Amino acid sequence: MGKPRRLIELMMAVNRKRKFTVKELAEAFGVSTRTMLRDLQELSRMGVPLYSQVGAGGGYQVLTERSLPRR
Repeated sequence: MGKPRRLIELMMAVNRKRKFTVKELAEAFGVSTRTMLRDLQELSRMGVPLYSQVGAGGGYQVLTERSLPRR
């Protein structure tokens, strides 16, 4: 699968899942975690509102609102 197609499918996947980890997505798309991080950064630059949370239970999520979630 080429990068443009992967980015489109990734955009659909993150909108469907809402909360996910890089490892989860990397395994699903058959790429390394580093490649998935670059792809997520590219989606973010394209305007997909991604939010990352570190630590146990962390991961990425798509923001439904334009403000960050409360802590």
